[in-house]
Amino acid sequence: MNNVYRSDLYKLHNIVQSSMITYPKQAIIAVLRDYFAQDSYYHYEKDEWGYPKTVEQLGLPIDAGMTDHSTTRIYIGESYRYDGIFYPAILVKANNSRYVPISINREQGGIQYEKIVYDDGYNQVETSIPKSFITAGVYEGSFSVDIYAKDMRTRDELIDLIVLCFSEIYHDTLFKAGVVVKPPTVGGPSEQDDRNDKLFRQTVNLDVRTEWRREIPISNFIDTVMFTLEFANLDNPDAIIAANLGITTIVP
Repeated sequence: MNNVYRSDLYKLHNIVQSSMITYPKQAIIAVLRDYFAQDSYYHYEKDEWGYPKTVEQLGLPIDAGMTDHSTTRIYIGESYRYDGIFYPAILVKANNSRYVPISINREQGGIQYEKIVYDDGYNQVETSIPKSFITAGVYEGSFSVDIYAKDMRTRDELIDLIVLCFSEIYHDTLFKAGVVVKPPTVGGPSEQDDRNDKLFRQTVNLDVRTEWRREIPISNFIDTVMFTLEFANLDNPDAIIAANLGITTIVP
């Protein structure tokens, strides 16, 4: 997946894929932001730093964000920013995760091969050589997508849109990114007092399956390659190879 992590430990230990919590959570948030950025009514707009553009709503027209880029009309992230709470909101969090071995020995003993083509200008030969030892495993976990809204219809519409997003529209996109989302499930609706108003909430639960993979390089086992050229008349099958007219080159 070519994930980018802050820690050096992945590179130091030849870990090429690790997607337990950090990567799938960020992938889910990125998919939701891209999804709602296409909508006009529940439009997602980001600011110059990449965060949801949550500006002061007092004095804005009712259609702000629908025909311009003045504000986001929905908040999508891991949690609320320090400077205020915005509704409707979609908050993503990790619930649990566990390591599921593919095999008892973590696929130890598997070898990845690399194709090498030798071409001397006249002949071309393709061969495979061992490139790295492989160990691998699987993670299974659960993520919650919480919807907060000030009215029931908004909550219900967002539930429908989010389930469709992960069950069909972006399913293959996440699969190619190494995150398999199982059929989403929806929890029961709830409501709570929010100052002088009501806040309506519901949760979409995503069970995901991801992987980790380690590729340990195999040291080169070829010390030198020797090339030998001999001269003869190739038009005559009975021609004798010219004596004392050979070239030998050793490449370390």
